[in-house]
Amino acid sequence: MAVTLAWACTTTPPLPPLPEPVHDGSAEVVRVQLREAWTKADADPTNAVAVGEFGEVLLAYSQFDGATSCFRRCRLLEPESFRWAYLLGVAEASLGRSDAASRALSEALTMRPGDLAAAIRLSDLLEQSGEESQAREVLEKALEAAPRSSAALYRLGRLLAGREPGLAIGHLEAALEVEPGYREALYALANAYRAEDREDDAEEQLRLYEQADPAPRRHYADPLIDSLDSVRRESAQAVFNEGHSLQERGEITAARAAYESVLEIDPDYVQAHVNLVSVFGQMGDPDQARRHYQLAVALDPGIAEAHYNYGVSLHFARQYEEAEQAFRSALAINDQNADAQGNLATTLEQLGRSAEAERHYRLALQNNPSHPMANFHLGRRFAERGLYRQAVPYLERAIATDSPGTALHGYLLAIVHRELGDFERASEVARAAQRHARSQNQAQLAEKIAAEFRP
Repeated sequence: MAVTLAWACTTTPPLPPLPEPVHDGSAEVVRVQLREAWTKADADPTNAVAVGEFGEVLLAYSQFDGATSCFRRCRLLEPESFRWAYLLGVAEASLGRSDAASRALSEALTMRPGDLAAAIRLSDLLEQSGEESQAREVLEKALEAAPRSSAALYRLGRLLAGREPGLAIGHLEAALEVEPGYREALYALANAYRAEDREDDAEEQLRLYEQADPAPRRHYADPLIDSLDSVRRESAQAVFNEGHSLQERGEITAARAAYESVLEIDPDYVQAHVNLVSVFGQMGDPDQARRHYQLAVALDPGIAEAHYNYGVSLHFARQYEEAEQAFRSALAINDQNADAQGNLATTLEQLGRSAEAERHYRLALQNNPSHPMANFHLGRRFAERGLYRQAVPYLERAIATDSPGTALHGYLLAIVHRELGDFERASEVARAAQRHARSQNQAQLAEKIAAEFRP
């Protein structure tokens, strides 16, 4: 693979055409950004900055072919610019064109020899292409400029591990001295120790590897790419906020479309996956809820809300055994989550484990004494046993906080007061419950209250 600078042509090649952005399937916020950037570039197509900024927007939204055309055009307009050479290398690599990417990154490094991001990207391409000696040379030069780069030390150690494990160990240990939680370096060091028959040391590194944060990280600064990531994140956040507002208003189908647009912009936006678990659960689509749950926990296994939302979707689908496990997973992360305790309790009741359910209702109230659902169910359980006076304080607390269940909670409290002979309070509570039922479009419950209490 050729990686040296090659500008031997005596004539300037023609400028590549300015690409058209692809709008199909894009969220409106993305279409606006693409349209504005294209308009500026089209108005001044020999302005490298205007064309390059259009290319950056294309690259931010993974339109790699168009981005490549823009950056090639910029290379001809401003051949001494590191920015366009580097971004061309990134775009070419994203298309799997390793040779072209390596040439562009090598040219970028010629312009800025100490640039760590360009050196690491180039070394990765060379290593993947089997050109390990060239990759090693690039990394060693990078370490001359940045001797405490954990990313470069790790890569050099990984590169040497197969042939020179003793030397690899030194680089990997140095990487971990700079960044003790570097998960990939821990694993590579364990393998290097094992190659040197240092089994105890290898086991210790594997233990640390299991404890390390599994979230993927770059481990080196990359300002040009960070700026593109920022553009994408801001767009994704704007669409996510719209989806959240729609979900809060109960517009579930529109919320689903918004969250799916977020994932078109940024497939790794964990909270969009988490919220889609809830949305698909409400829509009665457990298969899609499961898919987004799996994607969410793959990105962040420690997000309790993903497990909780999945538990709720499984409960709706009457898959109670699986729902129990999902709620327990949420509680393993945060055992003070009153919603998870309460929903686990209702699930356990469905599984016939009444005593265990009551314990979790009480745990929910320990964490949130005003929790309406836990108060309601404990009050209900007393009422079902005819213990009406014991039921009253729980049910009164249940209706004190507005919730989707307030009308039902009030209906039961009215029945309890009637059973205790307090007809005035029963009628008062029934009227309030009927108002709640009507305001929440619970027509059948409103009619039932009216028929039974004539409030």
